[in-house]
Amino acid sequence: MAKEHFVFWPNGTIPFYVNPNHFAKEQSLAIMSTLSNFMIKTCLKFIPVVFEPPQNRHVMVFENPRGIRKCTISTVGHAKEDVHRITLGYDCLKSPQIDMLVMKALGFPFEHNRASRDIFIDVQFENIEPGK
Repeated sequence: MAKEHFVFWPNGTIPFYVNPNHFAKEQSLAIMSTLSNFMIKTCLKFIPVVFEPPQNRHVMVFENPRGIRKCTISTVGHAKEDVHRITLGYDCLKSPQIDMLVMKALGFPFEHNRASRDIFIDVQFENIEPGK
């Protein structure tokens, strides 16, 4: 079984910046609400950064510079030397999608991709159509 390797954020502290030029106030509040929920439910601490960080700063940046619809992250886990960019497109500005991207940025794998997934999967072969 493959071993999972991640670089986590030091001391569980994550500085973050929400680009005010890329999101409406309601969208920024949705991001902030998601991060607040993480702090309530975990030992993580999200620290807001007031000004746009330089490229070599270890900061999680929420952005959508081109007004796109899809969502992407630059790195899984802590991006040691660079800004960690999370592009939140308009299709993923609701809590479940923001949660998923933040978890991926924190270093958590998608459940269906983690090394131990086969232990928890029970395929019901009788439900598979013949020839599929």
